[in-house]
Amino acid sequence: MKKFWAGTVLLLVCAALVGCSTSRYFSTSNRIEEAKEALAKAKGAGAETKAPMDYYMAQEYINYGIKESMEGDNKQAQVFAGKSVKHSEAAIQKAGGGAK
Repeated sequence: MKKFWAGTVLLLVCAALVGCSTSRYFSTSNRIEEAKEALAKAKGAGAETKAPMDYYMAQEYINYGIKESMEGDNKQAQVFAGKSVKHSEAAIQKAGGGAK
């Protein structure tokens, strides 16, 4: 009976650890998707030509975020994705706020 409970506890601990790492992955993935959507909006606003510095910085931060995520550093991937969103938002403002 002790083996049963020890096995059950071990299984629950493993499930909790996997669940925590999976939720971090999904939140990182969502953050990168959010950054991609913001960049697409910036492109739609004409930021490639009207605000190229912010537009291309946003694009590079997405690339860094994807790279860090693939290497397992989800915290840094989220930081880069957040910076990408900020640059995309700045690009949209500089481009005149969006397509009309």
